[in-house]
Amino acid sequence: MMLQIYFWPNVILHLDGDAFFSSVFQAVNPNLKGKPVVTGSERGLATAVSYEARKYGVKRGMLTWQIKKICPQCVILESDYELYSLFSHKMFGILRTFTPTVEEYSVDEAFADIKGLRRPLSMSYLEIAQAIKNKVESSLGISISVGVSITKSLAKLASSHQKPSGLTVIDGRNIEELLAQTKIQDVWGIGPNTTAYLEKFNVKTALDFVLKSENFIQSNLSKPFYEIWKELRGEKIYELDTRGKQSYKGITRSQTFTPSTNSKDLLWARLSIHIEEAFTQARKFHYLVGKISPFLKTQNFEYHTSEIKLKEKVAYPYLIRKKLREAFDLIYKKGVVYRSTGCTISGFQEDNLSQMTLFDKDQKLEEKIKKIYPLFEKKKIDFGSMLFDKQRSEKIKHKPRLNLPILELMQ
Repeated sequence: MMLQIYFWPNVILHLDGDAFFSSVFQAVNPNLKGKPVVTGSERGLATAVSYEARKYGVKRGMLTWQIKKICPQCVILESDYELYSLFSHKMFGILRTFTPTVEEYSVDEAFADIKGLRRPLSMSYLEIAQAIKNKVESSLGISISVGVSITKSLAKLASSHQKPSGLTVIDGRNIEELLAQTKIQDVWGIGPNTTAYLEKFNVKTALDFVLKSENFIQSNLSKPFYEIWKELRGEKIYELDTRGKQSYKGITRSQTFTPSTNSKDLLWARLSIHIEEAFTQARKFHYLVGKISPFLKTQNFEYHTSEIKLKEKVAYPYLIRKKLREAFDLIYKKGVVYRSTGCTISGFQEDNLSQMTLFDKDQKLEEKIKKIYPLFEKKKIDFGSMLFDKQRSEKIKHKPRLNLPILELMQ
């Protein structure tokens, strides 16, 4: 044995949802169980692929027409981020019933520190991991994979070791076997370019990588890869970020459409929907938004974009409707044909950190909006979605009203 490491210097658990987006749909629609399921129809490509669909060769990023060709029986669904968020919140909530030290790494992944829980829970680390796995899967009806090891990098490798629905526990004395079975390209943080570079030095597995000398790593690679090298050798470098929602830096919503168009009305209508969707996601995390960057992409893949910086952050786009329209008018160019619209919002602040004054002239308006928007989010109000229905769009004879959807209620 080349790596001599104390049995459990640290205990990090990594939880990973298996084909999470498609698995969530299978959980809420029992008739989809066992069937090939793909999400992403709204973008025209696969954003998530169930394990049943993968057996037919369906891969993430594949276009929907390609999917139908190789797997005609595949069920292709529109993404539902509200549903994903609900499952994610419940999954991480279950994890926190075992330990408060949880990092929400992504919507379907989390790290947790479970060191010191064996005595209070009267279970081994393997039993703790199994209990977490069982509770998530039985409560939510989805499949997850769990890995436990002594660093975040090793725990992430462990969770990927027996997917789907795997459980792998690797203590400090048994990491070499895991590393020997892991291809270098499967190491968290090592991409295709670095993989190709390392293969020139005959580094093909994670074990080959960690057995390289410290001098070799520092001389040939940058600091991030030196940190990965240390993590894989069992030295804890990456601490858990338990700040959760604070780690979200921005939210983007966009869509490419066919055929491309120069219609100012249609482009504004589509952009309005993206703005609403992005703000809806921000409100789920209780964020106020300080910066909005709408954009249009041309047929030549050039971006026309603008940026709105707000002195007072907002939760609802209606409150800045004039600024949004002005930004759109600024980036729209007559005579240019566009293939997609979208926006990115950022500059977040927790909603509870902002307090309106008693005499704020917009206070009554915002209170009214707060009552109306939930109906919009739950789709209890239709704001004219037929503009985006390909089969019905050709039947529209009148000029549509093209304010932000919520404005229809406020006028």
